[in-house]
Amino acid sequence: MSGGRYAPAKAPERRCMPLIQWPAADRALWEDALTPGNILDDDLGARAHLSATSNRKTERGYGRFLTYCHMYEPTCLSDAPTTRITSERVKRYVLHLTALNNSSHTILCRLQELGDTADVLGPQDDWSFINRIGARIRARHKPARQKSRTIMSDELAQLGYELMDDASGQTGFKAATSFRDGLMIALLAYVPIRRKNFAGLVLGKSLVKRQGQWFIQLEPDQTKTHAWFETVLPQALLSHLDCYLDLHRPRLAAGDGRWQKPAGDALWISTHGSPLTHIAIYDRICRRTRERFGEHVSPHLFRDAAASTLATEAPNQVRMAAPLLGHRSFQTTEKYYRQAKAQHGHDQFVNVMYTLRRER
Repeated sequence: MSGGRYAPAKAPERRCMPLIQWPAADRALWEDALTPGNILDDDLGARAHLSATSNRKTERGYGRFLTYCHMYEPTCLSDAPTTRITSERVKRYVLHLTALNNSSHTILCRLQELGDTADVLGPQDDWSFINRIGARIRARHKPARQKSRTIMSDELAQLGYELMDDASGQTGFKAATSFRDGLMIALLAYVPIRRKNFAGLVLGKSLVKRQGQWFIQLEPDQTKTHAWFETVLPQALLSHLDCYLDLHRPRLAAGDGRWQKPAGDALWISTHGSPLTHIAIYDRICRRTRERFGEHVSPHLFRDAAASTLATEAPNQVRMAAPLLGHRSFQTTEKYYRQAKAQHGHDQFVNVMYTLRRER
């Protein structure tokens, strides 16, 4: 249960077979792939370097395929894993997903997860037929809804500044939440990190002040790509951040609501005096952007906005979107080189934002 709403139970044919119920051979190979080898023999599991979230997603996707096999072709579960995954069976699986009204995007995700698992179960086998099936689906893909225009990063930042300005005419929690929401939107517009990292910002750890400047710094175990990330906050936000920390955050932290838990050093605080959850941050940002633009802009779409803004306003700098968004992985020995790349990309992005806001 979340937010007072009960999720409807899935029909049996839509469920993902849990790992504990997988055929023994499949389960053993998958668990081996998640187990790091001894550092001396460098025998690293095929997926041990990936995040738990990525592995869980792939595990569930393959469990979905096994559910299909269990319900419609149960005898194949006694086959060897690599023998079970055949071109004809995968085609029947796709038809099954289509009959259940899964979107082409969902089906493509299931095929990707199946292919990634097949690489673990039979690393020497040729699984290109899965990609070919996916290519045919992709060629016929139609978006579930008409794609709306991309809201640019400078528009999002402007919304954030206006919400913070509005707080001066309000009082109590209303002022604090308006200012907090504005700062969240403006900060995410300038530094479009992933929601998990944004929601988990902690004073003195991932948000630190050095020599009068504020930095966001994320260690490899905090990022999806296991990459170091560090960037300085733009000057335009510093006075607003100080105002939030000095005035509005203490007011929120003093709240005493039903769901209160210690705020600690969490940056984002709810009116209950507790750290703002991932879902709450998502809801607040979607609500504020929907009120302004007529449609919500989720935290993830701030990343699209950043790339689109660079591509539109500074196409010669569009390659900087990769390190800015943390899309490129790197080894620990390359930490400072990559940090410099990320900082350069962020500087270019902020310059574009300043130019656009002056023009507006």
